[in-house]
Amino acid sequence: MTSHLKQNAQENQMPQASKLEIKVFDEQGNFPFKEKDLSSKRVYEIHDETLRTPLEKAEVFEQLLKVPNQCELWIVPVTTETSALTKSLKEERTSALFDLLASIKDKMQFDQTFLIVDDSVAPTICDQLKELGYTFTEKTEEELQQVQVEF
Repeated sequence: MTSHLKQNAQENQMPQASKLEIKVFDEQGNFPFKEKDLSSKRVYEIHDETLRTPLEKAEVFEQLLKVPNQCELWIVPVTTETSALTKSLKEERTSALFDLLASIKDKMQFDQTFLIVDDSVAPTICDQLKELGYTFTEKTEEELQQVQVEF
């Protein structure tokens, strides 16, 4: 009887708040990284270049919400040349799919996703990103200054 009550109490607990703060930028022409002090931070652009189903991607994102340290996830809508996007993709099958798209469309809108973490926890976060199958690259301050909201 005690174990049944304990199980019910665990099932009815409120989910723990995520340490991942999500910010979406939607002001056309805005440069989100201008005026941002990144001196003790690392910024990674993350992608899910796998051919997971939308449900699988949602499950993996749910795992990302469980990061053990405070960090920010910035979602920035951008427009880019489709061919430039294709060249940046490392997963061969995904790149081939976008090659097909490039033959139809010159420019493409998508969301750039950035993870901003303190220097001290960057290795831990990178390990978790690898474990979840995300592709990520560290961005320089110079690269980040060029990011502009465009849709």
